[in-house]
Amino acid sequence: MREDVNTRGTARFRAVRRLLAGSLALAFLAGCAGPQVKREAPASLEELVDAGARMMWVGAHPDDESMVGSIFAKAGPGMGNPLLFYVLNHGDGGECNLPEGCHPDVKSVRAEEMKHAAALYRADLVLEHYYNAPLPVESFPPRDEIARIWLEQGDPAPKIARAIRTFRPDVLITFDPDHGFTGHPEHQLASRFATLAVRMAADPALEMDDLAPFRVPNTYYALNRYWPFVMLGRADPYPYSETFDARQECLDGMTCRDVMAEYTKAHRTQARDMGTVRKAKWMIRHVYLYRVDPWTEIKDPYEPAG
Repeated sequence: MREDVNTRGTARFRAVRRLLAGSLALAFLAGCAGPQVKREAPASLEELVDAGARMMWVGAHPDDESMVGSIFAKAGPGMGNPLLFYVLNHGDGGECNLPEGCHPDVKSVRAEEMKHAAALYRADLVLEHYYNAPLPVESFPPRDEIARIWLEQGDPAPKIARAIRTFRPDVLITFDPDHGFTGHPEHQLASRFATLAVRMAADPALEMDDLAPFRVPNTYYALNRYWPFVMLGRADPYPYSETFDARQECLDGMTCRDVMAEYTKAHRTQARDMGTVRKAKWMIRHVYLYRVDPWTEIKDPYEPAG
């Protein structure tokens, strides 16, 4: 299977690499362009949410939105801001923790759970069907191999780019590209394809169903910088550039983290992981964020993990 994927995906793979090389060249030229006009500091994410920002999330699995759910709790139910959740697979490699079992199969049940969660957050949803590596974690293929499997199933980057051009978000949030909050390679790929899509969406040379090019003004990595993970060496490597207060009031007297914790109950099949999130919500005082420049901080989806 791997030889077939590599053979049939070669042309598309080379095209993506050419786009990445072009992005790197543009970033180099920008750095050599001489003195820049000094600009005011951009608004923080909290300020953007309060101003009514259109927000887009790109994750790998149903339930991934919970990791930054405090932000979406304020943006969607709290403020009524437009939200779009773009989820790359149905989570069919995950667990089924339902006493009655998952019928007809895990992916169908998790898809319905994701639809329920999106409705709670008042978010539109795009739910893709890309490959999801089955548990246990120790059996996961390498990140670059999963990337090539996804490429063979239909390059995710232009699909996400079309969604960006259609939705026109003020803010796009995804995972850290090197660790991905939990170490999951598909979280890392969601980030890498998302930032590639940000560049593609802004490129006037790329035609996409007559959709006008759109440059996302604000792109963020949501980071796991919680102290237990930092102490254990299992946190995301990026330093955070700002935080979002998860303890602020969001909805009906509930804090944003309380709303997030309540909404995790939509993912019943993932009762083990989501139960842990609910028990540990006291730890989520802030959501940690890194504002990334996708044009200069480029991460290749096909780069082998170090």
